[in-house]
Amino acid sequence: MVGAVQIPSFAHDDGGVGSVDAFQNLMRRYSFAYTAAHDFSQLADLMVDDYVLLMGEHEIRGRDGEYRAATTEQYTQFPGLGFTVHDVITNGDRFSLVFTEHGASRRRRGRAAAWRGISLYRWDRTRLIECRVEQDYWARRRQLAGDEPDEVAPPHLDPWTTHTVPEDRNAVASVYGWLRELGVLSSPVGTVDSEAVGAEPDRVQIDEPNVEVLDIFSAGRRVPFAIRISGLFAGGLSDLDKHLGDPMSLYVTGVAAADAHGGVRLVTAVTDRLGLVHRLTADDEPVDNRVTTSP
Repeated sequence: MVGAVQIPSFAHDDGGVGSVDAFQNLMRRYSFAYTAAHDFSQLADLMVDDYVLLMGEHEIRGRDGEYRAATTEQYTQFPGLGFTVHDVITNGDRFSLVFTEHGASRRRRGRAAAWRGISLYRWDRTRLIECRVEQDYWARRRQLAGDEPDEVAPPHLDPWTTHTVPEDRNAVASVYGWLRELGVLSSPVGTVDSEAVGAEPDRVQIDEPNVEVLDIFSAGRRVPFAIRISGLFAGGLSDLDKHLGDPMSLYVTGVAAADAHGGVRLVTAVTDRLGLVHRLTADDEPVDNRVTTSP
């Protein structure tokens, strides 16, 4: 039944399959020569001029304009910001990273935090053209407000020699159907946001949910995805009782795994629950909702 789902195409048609080694090398430089080193001189070699960053409802377009400004603000707040890669998924045409950013905040008198992220990338066979990412800024805010820093999960031992695996359309179909049937919302504790490093679950609860798949691809049976869940806010986050029943949307990036029989399990996912808070409370009082991001 799931296999019969009609899946929109998320492929980027740019004339064929390029060098996998080149993509992995590009992402290695992106991760460590630029992101971890805070070296903006690398940008022109890594990203096209009209590079697009998609995070929650935000679209930041232009490598040297809004994107650089947002990233600069993040590096200013966390001057020693680190970047740990936990997983790499690639089919040669697309690439996904599971990572943690971590550092001490200059604005919070040196309080430290670690927060997870999952990103999905497109490239033009030379440079990156798009990143869709969610980062767990709710967990970051909790830690900077006084909680002990979350643990950083172990790094991938050798991410840049990860085998490239061709896309499996059956796996994509299985996960697409599972997403549409609200699989993320019922996934086991320990798979979503900072639950993965032992934090108490603070899951958004949603009435009348509807899932829109924004992006999906596979490397073999591993399937990175991005979705938007719309519905009515039903709780799960503190101090938002006045918004119970309000229309809402929650953005999620994640990685699922499909088996040979069509079964699906969530490997890990990150939600924009802090973005949800900003959207729900936008009319309550002024909120600084500027996007500040590392890539």
